[in-house]
Order: sequence, then structure tokens, then C-alpha cells
Amino acid sequence: MKGRSVLSIADSLGHLSRRWLDRKYFFRKKALKRLTEKSGFSKAMAEVLLDALFIELSETKLRRLLKAELGDPLLLNGFRYDPVTRARRRALGPPLAAHIFSGNVPNPAIISFILGMLLKSANIGKVSSKNEGFLDVFLESLRSHDAKLASTNLLLDPEDRQSTRQCLERSDLVVAYGTDETIRQIREMVPRQTPFFGYGYRISFSLVTAGALRPAAVRDLARKTSLDARITDQGGCLSPLWVFAGTTDAFLLTQFAKDLKHELDRDGKGRWLVICDEGLSGLSLPKSGRVIRIKPFKKIKDVFEAIQPFKKWLQCVSLEALKAEREKIADGLSANGVNRICRAGRMQFPPLTWHHDGRPNLSDWVRWTDWEK
Repeated sequence: MKGRSVLSIADSLGHLSRRWLDRKYFFRKKALKRLTEKSGFSKAMAEVLLDALFIELSETKLRRLLKAELGDPLLLNGFRYDPVTRARRRALGPPLAAHIFSGNVPNPAIISFILGMLLKSANIGKVSSKNEGFLDVFLESLRSHDAKLASTNLLLDPEDRQSTRQCLERSDLVVAYGTDETIRQIREMVPRQTPFFGYGYRISFSLVTAGALRPAAVRDLARKTSLDARITDQGGCLSPLWVFAGTTDAFLLTQFAKDLKHELDRDGKGRWLVICDEGLSGLSLPKSGRVIRIKPFKKIKDVFEAIQPFKKWLQCVSLEALKAEREKIADGLSANGVNRICRAGRMQFPPLTWHHDGRPNLSDWVRWTDWEK
């Protein structure tokens, strides 16, 4: 890919993504079957997952990501003059990038490989032996669409530990997804001088203030919150574990809990447990999936105090509040470690430009050369 323009790569990948949005596309149907038969998603949820992924991988959005992270995407093609420093500079992706994936949510694997391709890297990946997702199906579609680009990617046998270790030892950059313990174990196999990016355990929650929790809005809020939780069956880092509700009105809380339970159970893949707790002290994590706790509060500062023990794991918050409240609450959430804030119903649809785990997506992976003339 050294002599190929980065914009050509972005446009090719974007064109392929448009094909994946066609529900009659052969490879989409193949991935859909995999997700429903092996990954445990309902057909409706699998369709939503695929749409959410490939809508964000269009030509326009891939180019936007490059511009947002690098300023000038053509820096990946060669040296470019920088009017600020009055020097020339260029960005180079890692020659060989290794990607190790978990099995809870399939979409990050596709995005991770696409990021590598945008940087003109050769990519080697290992998927989970428990849930392989559909990265192999995507790469199969790429081979039929752009064979030269597809030839820069390779998947290892999930059970081949020796090849995985060799890959980790010889790669120029390693990206890993999994539990904190898994990330620690992988990091120990990577040479110290090799850039390593680990995406470990993260948690998310919903927050709705009294001004937004009106009786007329309860049903719609329950529908949107259920969508946030059930798309990945509460299996990903963007799924809400708690709903902090700014009211002590028992009738309103009960109605919201009933409506949320009703919406969650509509998926047909199993029953959900919705618990309405009193107080914020002793906030704990659910010991199993399909559990959401509604936690009433009086003052927003009480919520900030309650989430303090989980600060290093916080990922996303869906925020519903009056316009006059949002800025102050968003500032407080940011200060407490949250790296993405969205509206209810949008937690599972992050934009491609979102800073995953609060970090850049592309610019962290590149090496810069400055040329002073």
C-alpha cells in the first residue's frame, strides 16, 4: 500500500460499506447468519448492529476521521509543508499491526482493521475462540471488492498460541481488547519498546434529571434506554448498567421501571431484571447480565460521589436533562472520567470520530518525521 493514496483506500472501504448496508448483499446475509446462530443476537438486533457499523464507515466519514485526527490526511502519502512550523512532515503507520479481539461485541474488530488499513499497515488479527464475530466474513467481502487491499490482512487460528505469541513479539504495534486481566497478560508478551494499546473493562450508565423525567416522557425514555441496553444484550462497554433518575416520586419510578422492563423483554432472547433501588450508597456492579438498576437521586453531586469508585472504568453516559442543566452536568461527568456523552437511545451508535477510551483513534498509532529544510 506504500504507493497508494490514503484517500483511495478510504474511498474503497467506504464503497464496500455501502454494499454492506444492502440487506440483500451476500456477505451481509452470511454475517447475519453467523451473528444469530453463533453470537446469540436476535435477527433484529443483528441487523441494527450491522447498520450502526457500516453507516459510520462511509467514504465521507472515513475522510472526516482522517482530517479530524491528522489535520491533513495526505501526510500519510508523503511529506507535506506545515504552515505553522514552516517545516515539512509526514505520518507513517506501523508496518505490521497486531490486533487481539474479545468475543463480547463484534464491531470493534472491523473498525480496528479498517484503522490499520487507513494507515497502510499490514494487519494480523486473532479473534476470540468463544465468539469469532464476523471479521473473517468482512475480509472475504474485501477480497472480492479490493483484492490488493485485502491482501494486507491476515487472521490467525484462534487456537494457535505459538503464532499469536510470535505475532505479538514481532509486530510494530499491538492493539488488544478484553478484560483487564486479559489485557495485562497480553501486555506481558509484548516487547517493552512496542507501542501497545489495550481496551479493557469499561462501564456506562444513563442519567436523567427531574426536569427531563416528566410523566409524558416516561414511555419514550424507557424505549430509548432499552435500546441502549439490549442491542448488544448488555454485553459491551457502551451498555448502561444503572439509570440515575432525578426523582423520588415512587409512582413515576415504578411506571418507568415497568415500561423499561416491557421494552427490554420485547427482544425475545430472554428475560430482564429491572430493580428500583433506594439511595446511592454502596453502588455495586451487577453479577450477571440483563440487569439494570434504577437509582433515584436528589442532587447531581450525589451521583458524582457515587460513581467515584468506578472512575477509571467509566465510558459513556446517556444524558437527558433540561438545556440549562446540560453544560454543568457534562462538565462534571467529564471530570469524573466519562469520555463520551450522548442522548438516550444513542449509546450503541458512537460516531467514528469518538475518542474510544478517551484516546485518539489514529494519531496515537502513527510515527512522525519532521524535515527541516
